[in-house]
Amino acid sequence: MAQAQSVVIPQRLPLVVEPENRDESTWKDAKLINGYVELNDKMKQYWVYKRPGLLQYGVTHVGAGLGVYNWQGNIYSIFADKLYKDDVEIGTVDSAHGVYQWSSSLGDTPRLQLGNGFAAYNWDGTTLTPILTTATVTAGDFITGVEYTILTVGTTNFTLIGAASNTIGVVFTATGPGTGDGTASTTSNFPAEWVKGWAYLDGTTYVMGKDAYIHGSDTAVGMNRPDLWVDLLNTIGAQIEPDAGVCLAKQLVYVLALKEWSTEVFYDAQNPPGASPLAPVQGAKINYGCVSADTVQEIDGILLWLATNRSSTAQVILVENLKPTVVSTKAIERLLGEADFSSVASFGLKYEGHRFYGLTLKNNNLTLVYDLADRMWSQWTGPTGDYFPCIANTYLAGTGRVLQHETNGKLYKMDSEYTSDDGQVITVDLYTPNYDGDVRRRKQVTMMEFIGDRAAGSVLQVRFNDADYVPDKWTNFRFVDMNVPKSTLTNCGTFLRRATHIRHACDTRLRIQAIELQLDIGTL
Repeated sequence: MAQAQSVVIPQRLPLVVEPENRDESTWKDAKLINGYVELNDKMKQYWVYKRPGLLQYGVTHVGAGLGVYNWQGNIYSIFADKLYKDDVEIGTVDSAHGVYQWSSSLGDTPRLQLGNGFAAYNWDGTTLTPILTTATVTAGDFITGVEYTILTVGTTNFTLIGAASNTIGVVFTATGPGTGDGTASTTSNFPAEWVKGWAYLDGTTYVMGKDAYIHGSDTAVGMNRPDLWVDLLNTIGAQIEPDAGVCLAKQLVYVLALKEWSTEVFYDAQNPPGASPLAPVQGAKINYGCVSADTVQEIDGILLWLATNRSSTAQVILVENLKPTVVSTKAIERLLGEADFSSVASFGLKYEGHRFYGLTLKNNNLTLVYDLADRMWSQWTGPTGDYFPCIANTYLAGTGRVLQHETNGKLYKMDSEYTSDDGQVITVDLYTPNYDGDVRRRKQVTMMEFIGDRAAGSVLQVRFNDADYVPDKWTNFRFVDMNVPKSTLTNCGTFLRRATHIRHACDTRLRIQAIELQLDIGTL
């Protein structure tokens, strides 16, 4: 075939890609796996980086990971039915209802709250106490006007605060807080059927029932008492729309009730005891609900979650200053449109100027990662090529990002200093879009030069597909040494339209910018 004169200046094939799947499958079209994109603002250049690796932190525990949190400089984690402070077991919790969400309170006795939408607990630094729908209250914390049943008398004279006698089982309506160490039971304001998520605001801790009513901890006995849930009047309904509650969250100084197809916003109106301190923010309704509480993450005050409403399929939204923005692309929404949301997980982490939101669709074996800094999507996997197996994370000063594995009982530190996942190779796969050089003629590739950082032991595997990603039409891999002055492939054949697959499966760093193509363009 007659060829045109070689192009004097090589064409540059950018490697900045994100999922471009044309349908709900992921095997066709461009994508980046186990990497992320970074823009150099000064040079106006994009680079592709290998994602940070993992290194085990602490000891190995037994059982599935169900949550991790930094409180007062200690790492709290749940594996199976055990709660650990750093590596020391401190209590037993429910293990049958998924990943926990966390909060904390201040006051004379700071407390850590943890709950999974079924069971809830307070940790005061010494004792782990369940939060129950029937509350046990000690004298000194009785609320005037609330009905109690005496459990233990101790040193308390219950007749001074409304009881007919100091007898176990007597029902009375408190006329004061009481004194001594006697105890009594009452109906708790903590909802029997509640959803994941806590919101701490101005000394009150809030949770939400599945009926979309928000319940607050007691305020009549003072602030910062998430151990007391007796005031039944401390409730307010999120009822602009009649949809059920899904998750409770907080942004800035607002409490957000995420429901099935809408989100309502509340602020602290400083109402007196006898009512909820909250009031709705007029006009602040968000017309997106939440698919699952396990998709909700907060990063630098920004909330992200997998959203839906009456008129659309699932989308990923970002809410900043109460303003929602859809961040899922058309390609991502094609994947979400056919996804199974019955088992999902998410993570949110900051790393070297990037803010990553990860969404895992377990039954679709897929983890999608959105970078808020460069507004790009990628896919992450574990060492086996399945979905990224970390389901919760936190941050500890001096240690960095701490991630929790779903099944193997381990916590991990995450950093690009670690070029593997705890000794297992991270495989970066970059699939380019179909490339035709903006001309529908046959091209002969005499040379390809790979523009990237040099690193000893860093090797690229490169192959081509001239048949629109058909799986059995890929060429064999060829190898490119990235530790030489010019990393090249020669004699790369001819094509009309070509996709390139670049794989990096080495225990080294990777940063790559582009491929320069020396093309001869034919006349046909």
